[in-house]
Amino acid sequence: MSLLVLCEFRARTDGEAEFLRVARALASAAATEPGTLRYQWFVTQRPGHYSIIEEYVDADAAETHNNHVDSLLRELFAVADLVSVSFYGELNQYLREWISGRGGIAVNVPL
Repeated sequence: MSLLVLCEFRARTDGEAEFLRVARALASAAATEPGTLRYQWFVTQRPGHYSIIEEYVDADAAETHNNHVDSLLRELFAVADLVSVSFYGELNQYLREWISGRGGIAVNVPL
């Protein structure tokens, strides 16, 4: 079963141009990953807020993605705040550890 991840970010006022550059670089990098099914950014109705839909073949593919784009993710978190994240599907140990101690995270598992 695939893993769907929905995230919302708020770009810091002084970092919005850099956020957009990094978001585009992340999408470009994800396009070549065999386990990534969807990686699409959206502009929300709230100024400075952006959403992303990520879909992976499974949690291991999401982990592979994060490892593949680690330096870009660090750049992203330097100019934006994670507002919320929702997971739909089974998580692996890596993702369970990643969410540990973070707020604003919802985990939804299949019936």
